[in-house]
Amino acid sequence: MIRRWGCILLVAYPIVEIVIAVLVAQVIGWWWLLVAVVACIVLGLGLVRYALSATGRSFGVAIATLQGPGETGMVTIEGPDRVSPAPPAQTLLIVPAGLLIAIPGLLTTALGLILWVPFVRARIAARIERAARRLGPPDMTA
Repeated sequence: MIRRWGCILLVAYPIVEIVIAVLVAQVIGWWWLLVAVVACIVLGLGLVRYALSATGRSFGVAIATLQGPGETGMVTIEGPDRVSPAPPAQTLLIVPAGLLIAIPGLLTTALGLILWVPFVRARIAARIERAARRLGPPDMTA
């Protein structure tokens, strides 16, 4: 059953993206749609680059101080004007957001922008943390 839905989604996704693109292009024009798609690709790839470097710095500080990544080594997410720090899990969630924004298509861009919202990232990071705590540490005896 899951395979069937996966195949249906795989076929339906490009069709939905094309329909959305045609509808938006009828409103704003094809050239403006092209400009928007190129701008989203640049924005998405920039987000991926930023998130990977910020997460690397955060984990580096955590390792240097021998503490958990959530306890120290926090970096700001949206630049120097933002004062609240973000743990590495939230910063790392910018990577899939950036990739979704960079994929040409308005549906994936919308999903990426939703994932880019700090409130959404915080909730997803909290869920991932709860799931990781439930699993416990890996067994290193093997």
